[in-house]
Amino acid sequence: MIELILAAAAAAVSLAALLYAWTCHRKIKGVERKQDALSLLLKEAERQRDGLRRELNELRSGALGVGRKVKGLEEQLAHTQARQDEMSHNDPDARLYSRAMKMVELGAGVDEIVKECEIPMAEAQLLVTLHKAPKS
Repeated sequence: MIELILAAAAAAVSLAALLYAWTCHRKIKGVERKQDALSLLLKEAERQRDGLRRELNELRSGALGVGRKVKGLEEQLAHTQARQDEMSHNDPDARLYSRAMKMVELGAGVDEIVKECEIPMAEAQLLVTLHKAPKS
């Protein structure tokens, strides 16, 4: 009888140990699945980071190219403005027309502009027509 009780107790302990081992095995499998999922997420995040890094480098290169182009255009503009200023100072006719336009802005008439600036009547009329300030 004791042998039967001991055998039943041994079987119960074995069964409990087996159930415990099976439960632990299921928990480990669940953890492994979570690790695999996290590993996949990490790989995807690294892939996206690398793609964004490449895009950032491309944008940086593009911005540097645009910056160089803008600098070149600014230099070209400054050179053009300097030449234009030089030409306007050296061109006596340009000074006459600038004076004539200023006179138009101040309200001078065609006859007065022709007399003071020594430009043809048709050109004085054109300047008055083009540059006369609109009446409010």
